[in-house]
Amino acid sequence: MRAVCVILVLMPALTKPGTAAPARPPVPDRLVVLTFDDSLQSHFTVVREILLKHGFGATFFITEGFDFSSNKRDYMTWEQIAQLHHDGFEIGNHTRDHWTVDGTAPDLQDRLREQIETLNDHCEQYGIPRPVSFAWPGNATAVEALPLLRELGIRFARRGGSPEFPYDEGQGCAWEPGLDHPLLIPSAGDARPDWTLDDFRRAVDQARHGRLAVLQFHGVPDTAHSWVSTPADRFRLFMQYLADHDFTVIALKDAARYVDPNGMPRDPGMVIRDRQRHLAAGGLPDNTRKPESPEDLRRWLENMVWYHRYSPAEIGAATGLSRDQIAAALTEFGIRPDNRPTSDRPNRLLVLPYPGGRHPRIGFRDGAIRPQRDTKLSVFSPWNDSDYFVLDLPEAIRRNDEARHGLLYLAHTHVDTMWTRQNIRLQPVEWQRRDNGDLVSERTLPNGVRFGTRVSVTPDGLQMNMWLHNGSDEWLRDLRVQNCVLLGAAPEFAGREDDASVLRRPPYIARKSHSADRWIITAWSPCERTWFNPPCPCLHSDGRFPDCPPGETQFLSGWLSFYEGDRIDEELRRIDARRWDRAASEN
Repeated sequence: MRAVCVILVLMPALTKPGTAAPARPPVPDRLVVLTFDDSLQSHFTVVREILLKHGFGATFFITEGFDFSSNKRDYMTWEQIAQLHHDGFEIGNHTRDHWTVDGTAPDLQDRLREQIETLNDHCEQYGIPRPVSFAWPGNATAVEALPLLRELGIRFARRGGSPEFPYDEGQGCAWEPGLDHPLLIPSAGDARPDWTLDDFRRAVDQARHGRLAVLQFHGVPDTAHSWVSTPADRFRLFMQYLADHDFTVIALKDAARYVDPNGMPRDPGMVIRDRQRHLAAGGLPDNTRKPESPEDLRRWLENMVWYHRYSPAEIGAATGLSRDQIAAALTEFGIRPDNRPTSDRPNRLLVLPYPGGRHPRIGFRDGAIRPQRDTKLSVFSPWNDSDYFVLDLPEAIRRNDEARHGLLYLAHTHVDTMWTRQNIRLQPVEWQRRDNGDLVSERTLPNGVRFGTRVSVTPDGLQMNMWLHNGSDEWLRDLRVQNCVLLGAAPEFAGREDDASVLRRPPYIARKSHSADRWIITAWSPCERTWFNPPCPCLHSDGRFPDCPPGETQFLSGWLSFYEGDRIDEELRRIDARRWDRAASEN
């Protein structure tokens, strides 16, 4: 039985490294999905040869709509479609009749089932596996159809670039796994006859920072639908660009190597609305932060490569740097995964600023779109070199009259804050180290309210203090603070079951490992409530600031520690005796 002692550092030092490897490899930069709609003859006579030449994967979405059965000048035969399958390409379902899905239709379920199953049957007749990818005909979607698509074995479904972009010019946005519903995958581009190489590049160059660019083509050329035709010489130019610039080009089904097809957001429209807000403000969202100086870059690269073990794509998602820039910087600084410092204190725990670029949640990511690293720290496991926990301090601050005002602060995009309602963007802040080694993060809001968190090392845990100074001209009441411990990067603690492994003894909340008598324990005081959020998963001991008049400052105290043993009640009494809840003060 023992409490595990902790040491706190700002940046890499002679301390214990570790990170959790994701279940799937991270999405690499320059990953493109090629899709072709409508069973057109040029898919076989033109596209096939070009793709085979470059070794590219692709999905051909098949329909028997239009005049497929009688017009073999414009449309493929089933024998040609079967040959595409034998060539190694994916055959996807585009409904039997190219039927536009209408979510309000009373017979939606029956008609869509018939449309998909009939096409599936025809695939099987020609030795083609039952399709697991679907393209929405006419790019018209209906959330009412999503359960049926899942029932019929569809893993991924592609839509167009709308509603984020108008249909006419074929613009779109990249697929953001975990945010986009796997059955509502956006097209990064929907090719048009007048597309230039610049239009094509605008689409495929979105394939970075954990995003995939899904491209939608019709005929090459399209002799049946001129408004979506792509000239053959232009298509060759586009494919050569992908080859020359080292893109990986795959079929839609093969995205399952990187993306969980079961990772479905609760609200499929959340990320769409988020993009629309950003586009209305001037452009697609970008959650990267470029280092401020070469020394800043070096520190972050040490953090990400040595300790969090980021891939180049994840480093790019955090820093906004290109793959070539990252490679050059790693060479310049001599940073490699195999040359991190060896710890001279192997029983001590490492605490580092969380770099961003890798989502700290496993699930319910639509409840934390574009998480900010401003408030997040990584606490590495004392038991192995592969796990860490992300502290979000605070994740959110709620206030009086929330329905009218919105939240006072939120460390990601989900519900409205006072500032999103006014279209005010908060400037980023970073954790800073004090001379005594404490980590401090502090922010002043546009209304003059200032809040911050200090995290200090003790021999057996983390002492955390939070303050809120009311620099506004109004009383702040009902100040509830969400403080989160995210468990996703520590697999032995990351089960999503709210069961006996979760111990609630307010202000404490603790979780036991599924494989041993190991516990992570956290608490805040004064405590509003303790709770466990299974989809994320995460632990909460949420504090409550006393009501705060203008000009005054209020405080919270927090604690986090680890314990190994079978006497958790005794350990909680030991922590109580430390009087950690009386240590609050401003920085």
